[in-house]
Amino acid sequence: MSKALKYLGNFLTVMAIVFAVSCSEDDFSDSVVMVNSIESENFYPGDEVTMQGSNFDEVLFVFLGNNQIPFQLDGDVLTFMLPTSATIGGARVTLVMPDGYVVERNIDVVARPFPIITALSTSAAPEGGEVTIKGTSLDNLISVSIGEIAASVVSSTATELTITVPAGLEENLEAPITVVTSGGEATAPGKFYVGENLLLNGGFELGDGDDFTNWSKFNGGDGMTATTADGEAYFGRSLRAVAVGGDAWRTQLASDAAPMQVGVEYTLSMWIKAQPGSPGVGGNVRFSTNPDALYSGNYDITGEWQQIEWVFTANTTPARAVLDLGVIANAVYFVDNVTLVATGLSGPQPTEILLNGGFEEGDGDDFTNWSKFNGADLLTATTAADEVRSGDRALRAVGFGGDAWRTQLASDPVPTIDGVEYTASLWIKAAVGPGDGGVIRMSTTGSGDAQYQGNVTVTTEWQKVEWIFTANGTTTGIVLDLGATLDAVYFVDDVSLLQPPQE
Repeated sequence: MSKALKYLGNFLTVMAIVFAVSCSEDDFSDSVVMVNSIESENFYPGDEVTMQGSNFDEVLFVFLGNNQIPFQLDGDVLTFMLPTSATIGGARVTLVMPDGYVVERNIDVVARPFPIITALSTSAAPEGGEVTIKGTSLDNLISVSIGEIAASVVSSTATELTITVPAGLEENLEAPITVVTSGGEATAPGKFYVGENLLLNGGFELGDGDDFTNWSKFNGGDGMTATTADGEAYFGRSLRAVAVGGDAWRTQLASDAAPMQVGVEYTLSMWIKAQPGSPGVGGNVRFSTNPDALYSGNYDITGEWQQIEWVFTANTTPARAVLDLGVIANAVYFVDNVTLVATGLSGPQPTEILLNGGFEEGDGDDFTNWSKFNGADLLTATTAADEVRSGDRALRAVGFGGDAWRTQLASDPVPTIDGVEYTASLWIKAAVGPGDGGVIRMSTTGSGDAQYQGNVTVTTEWQKVEWIFTANGTTTGIVLDLGATLDAVYFVDDVSLLQPPQE
């Protein structure tokens, strides 16, 4: 069937016709234009309007209110597009025919529903990773962006979008997800990070029955079950936990151990809500780590979904993320999207350039890539658990006394850039004894003149000693000057020399 497009622009002439005569189709015989039906009474701006009727080939013009609009004919079907700028509310459609008569119909133009984002499938994903967005009125999609960069859309419906994280976003930093439709703009609630979630199965999607793959029920296991029920599950499959009461650790779920860098900042978060009416009105929960436990403060939980997060500095590796949910007896919690991100590693990172800084390599009391400048007999290897900070092996040093250089271990020099700032560090603790640890320092060797750190007092607890200096040569080695305090015993591990990111 052929289609004809009728559009004439003599506005003043047509307006004269429109307002000259206005008749109902009931006033004419079967040979005149009749509108039998309109596919709907409510339309959004930009929608196509379809009319079924007869004798539409007589139609010269179509008006929406006082504005002429183009139309198409296909036999007894007349269609036209509502302008995207159409005024919201009741609207009059007028068909104008020869012989000075018109046919009118009323329609309602309604605002497109505003998009709403209710949940994300994950709170962190790296470049190229997929994220699913759940919500309402997500159709009529114009764009989806993460941060300021457009994301490619894998699939799209009115209630669910799947997108791919684009390139060009800084890793391990928060980046909002924004959806724009013809009805408006919505930003996903909570924080989304561009980067790897270091916790496996943080969304609890994997597991059989009430078990969760990559998670262990440390305490109160019978009270921790899986749920997919509406109103309980945040996204897909979630954790339902009933608190034992008395202590936070009595209801406790722990992740598999995650790789972390000691001394680096991490952000641990989860989505959680309490069952309305359960004891304590939700009460409070906390995060912790295992082993060498660190503890967050308490978080008050309500009957609405909220994302809580804890920023901490890793003190051991690997370590588990632990959810401590047990304080309030019989409080019921729903938990999902547990996420661990190395936020301290956002942006370009410095490069480790020191060799064998953990003293793992070497035979007997020798250390590969290190030389004993002074007090060789006082510099030995230790593998005792309480004398090693990480790995299997550390340095044990005894102070010769008198001068810092009299017990002295030096790294092999490594290439450096003259005039560039570097960061040297080490972890150290003293055995209980002479001088309560006394003082030590770091210095440099290599192609430039020696530089010296100020004295640092050592305690009997592991501490990180850091020294920032500017290289004055093309090669630099780090020297550990441990001899100042007579008979002081030190344990040294994880020596580091960081070169700043190069542009």
